[in-house]
Amino acid sequence: MKKIVWPILTAVHFLAACGGSFFLFLQPVSSEIKILLWVSIWGLWAAGIGSYLYFRNQYVKYSRGVCHYAQEIMNGNPCAEVQNQETLTSKMVMELQKTGEILEYKARAAEKEKAETQQMVSDITHQLKTPITNIKMYGETLCEENLSKNEERQFIQIILQQVDKLEFLIESLAEMSRLESKMLHMHPENCKLIQTVSRALDTVRSRADEKKMELQVDVRPTIEVSHDSKWTAEALGNILDNAVKYTQSGGKITVSARNLEMYVVISISDNGIGIDPGHYNRIFQRFYREAKAAKTEGLGIGLYLARQIITLQGGYIKVRSKEGYGTEFEVFLPRRAA
Repeated sequence: MKKIVWPILTAVHFLAACGGSFFLFLQPVSSEIKILLWVSIWGLWAAGIGSYLYFRNQYVKYSRGVCHYAQEIMNGNPCAEVQNQETLTSKMVMELQKTGEILEYKARAAEKEKAETQQMVSDITHQLKTPITNIKMYGETLCEENLSKNEERQFIQIILQQVDKLEFLIESLAEMSRLESKMLHMHPENCKLIQTVSRALDTVRSRADEKKMELQVDVRPTIEVSHDSKWTAEALGNILDNAVKYTQSGGKITVSARNLEMYVVISISDNGIGIDPGHYNRIFQRFYREAKAAKTEGLGIGLYLARQIITLQGGYIKVRSKEGYGTEFEVFLPRRAA
């Protein structure tokens, strides 16, 4: 199609010039004026054709140059000879270079994240073998041996501990699976916040009771906000889970909520070990765990997942902490659906 456009346009312009010339010679004017006008018509035609050919040639030359340099950049060559020049080609090459660097950085980050995920899945899979083996061994012993009541009770407690370990590892795999498959789809609806908070508290209540911790709730039943109750409860549950893990036995966790002009704020505070202020941003990264938290079971994805859930609803999370005195997370949910 493109190959026949140029001949057609040239023929149309030529016929128009011929028609104009014929019409000109029919006019009752002197020969000098006719010749002058004839030269003007054909001069304009020639100038138009020449301009088209010139700019078309420049465009083709520029396009070929950009394609050439784009290919060089893709092959890893920096193309330094055309950078930092006051030309359109130079500007285009520099933009392509920046785009290539950004894509390369993202590719490296994705590869690193993939490797971390694979390593974590491999570690968890390996760890699954231990509780399964222990449960099988102690279960067989209970069935085959003549044991005293105390021994049976001891073995049952060990089995229950291994079941808890197994449950933790399976939940961790489930959370990682959701992150990798991008299964976070929010369906916000206007509902009472106390229901969501209660659902989140139910996930940690038994562990808090084991550590004889006090759970204090100060959320008015009248507070409503548009949010996905299921996913928001999981986000709050992840924050509460950290509070239970990193607060000593007999500690206290407080959950409260208040209305602001544009947001509803949910505050979760504890009197646990606290967080170094220099780590505030890093604690929301995938798989990140502070050195002092390494002894406590966890994968470092709970807070990452919590922030993803809240961000997808148009909200955000703030943290304040003092080492040795406790931590407060504030979850901001917009009063209008995002």
